[in-house]
Amino acid sequence: MRINGFSAATGLLCLWASACGAAHPASQGTIRFTGSIVEPMCATNAHSGTQLDVTGCPSASRGNQFTVRSVAPVASVNGASLRLVADSGSGRFYDQRYLLVDGRGQPVKSGRYEVTLTAP
Repeated sequence: MRINGFSAATGLLCLWASACGAAHPASQGTIRFTGSIVEPMCATNAHSGTQLDVTGCPSASRGNQFTVRSVAPVASVNGASLRLVADSGSGRFYDQRYLLVDGRGQPVKSGRYEVTLTAP
């Protein structure tokens, strides 16, 4: 009887372990989003080709990221990016001003650039 009880317990333990360890294969599908945007996004305005204003941004989007891509490359400009030059500070909404600069930090004065704003 003692051997049978040990065998039964071992068998149950093996069944339980195999059931818990079984992994379900990953399936593919479609994720659908239904809802609405409840915060307004930032308004943007480019001035004189080198300054970019971002206004009326909700404080939840303070981690905005910008990417700059050259559409019409200029040989004298290497690695254009945006540099923050003014920030209205904290509050429910904020404004920022950026300057388009080259790799040396000098204002870009020629070329065509696409600026993409990614909000968190």
